[in-house]
Amino acid sequence: MATKQTSKKATGPVKAKPAKVTKPAEKPTPKPAPKVQPKEPIKTAAKPVVTAPAKTVAKPVVMAPAKTVAVAAAATVIADPKPAVELRPQALAADPTPGRAAAGGALTLSVQTSQGNAANGNTQPANILVLVSDRGAPVVDLTKDHFTLMEHFEVPGQMAPFSNNISSFRNAGTGAYLLQTKPITGAAWRSGHHLAQLLVSDDEERQGQIAFKLIIR
Repeated sequence: MATKQTSKKATGPVKAKPAKVTKPAEKPTPKPAPKVQPKEPIKTAAKPVVTAPAKTVAKPVVMAPAKTVAVAAAATVIADPKPAVELRPQALAADPTPGRAAAGGALTLSVQTSQGNAANGNTQPANILVLVSDRGAPVVDLTKDHFTLMEHFEVPGQMAPFSNNISSFRNAGTGAYLLQTKPITGAAWRSGHHLAQLLVSDDEERQGQIAFKLIIR
């Protein structure tokens, strides 16, 4: 029997497959860091510097010592000195009469007037009330002759004043005196303000005066 020859392929040396060259792993390219913009610095308002006022130290005042000036007293020489004259106060003489005071005193007067029966165009008397005192005490011993009336200024239309014309006089005995007056020479009154002066002078040389107004309508 025929022997089958087994054809065998001739085998040569087995070529080794070349080894795969492993490429090294590529390192990842580092990404550039994002640029950080610098932040603008926050402006801080500068606080004003308060300077404390400088303390002024008062310098002590040094008083200069007062200079003492010695003044020599001048000797006063009096030639032939005269004896001192002794003045003695004169005592006022007591006046035993009520309503009287020492001679030469001043009298105090107070006057009130009223038209009375006097009126424009007639010749009736007007009234004058006079109070007389001496240092507060009523003077009660005056007479008509101690009083003097004098009218001043002219009232339009009146022909004559009532100066020195006391047509009636009465002493009330209390320091009050009631006088009446009217124009002289029989002249008639004229309405207006009659300004006058009353004077009083007594036997003891005491005097007083006062102005008054008599209104005639």
